[in-house]
Amino acid sequence: MAWTSAAEPSSAKKESPNWLEMPHELMVNVFQRLPTVEILNSARKVCTTWLKICKYPAMWKVINMLQRPVDRWGWDSRLEALTKEAVDLSRGELIDISIDWFGTYELLDYIVRRSSKLKRLCLLSCLRIRDCALSQAVKRVPQLEELHLSETIVNAQEIEVIGQNCPQLKSFKMNKVYSDSVDDQSLAIANNMPELRHLELIENEITNDGLEAILNGCPHLQSLDVRMCHYLDLDGYLGKMCMELIKDFKHGLTDCGFDVHISDVEDFSEDDMYDDFSERDFFID
Repeated sequence: MAWTSAAEPSSAKKESPNWLEMPHELMVNVFQRLPTVEILNSARKVCTTWLKICKYPAMWKVINMLQRPVDRWGWDSRLEALTKEAVDLSRGELIDISIDWFGTYELLDYIVRRSSKLKRLCLLSCLRIRDCALSQAVKRVPQLEELHLSETIVNAQEIEVIGQNCPQLKSFKMNKVYSDSVDDQSLAIANNMPELRHLELIENEITNDGLEAILNGCPHLQSLDVRMCHYLDLDGYLGKMCMELIKDFKHGLTDCGFDVHISDVEDFSEDDMYDDFSERDFFID
């Protein structure tokens, strides 16, 4: 996206609006619709007014770092640095953050130590967050209401810790997650997440026993997605039970079109990442 300064003279009609006169609250709303990387690398450099707006903590209540670029050396550290900067700019007001493949334990720890109000955490393909790193991190955000995991690693013991330390958890997504053994994860959900309203287990190894345990242990479920779960047999009473108890029940072995990156990632090019990028851009008065 090509940015032009709002302060520059325009050759357009004289009645064109002066963007500098737009209320800052409205500008914040507009900026929040942009990808986080674009705000940091482009929007805030347009003029001093936009730079000032980009310093508002309200700008950074939601941080979307779902980026899937072509593999290239240096991307990990650059994206991690941008994420940390966005977290710092939130000044503790962050409530929702999404991170893609470059996420590490160190980055997750940095986030939760500075975001006591965090309510939603989404981790996609973060294979370097493992060995109980996730369960240790969520202990610092007990008010977490939504935890969405995809193509990552989490075991039953971690799920137990997450459930015990996040009693307000309402939405849990564990899609295409690498599991330790059949149904251990399902039983951990059933025994430790009683307040769940929404649960996704796409391409999970759950069996009928695990699903029945979840239905009994999570009585408030409103939506349940168990598509592409090949170990389930829902032709009998269990399928009927799910249809009766769950308002929004999705199941079946047909392709569900599940691709987190196609639907969640904004159009993004390598030029956007490296254009006018330098270490000094991280320091703002």
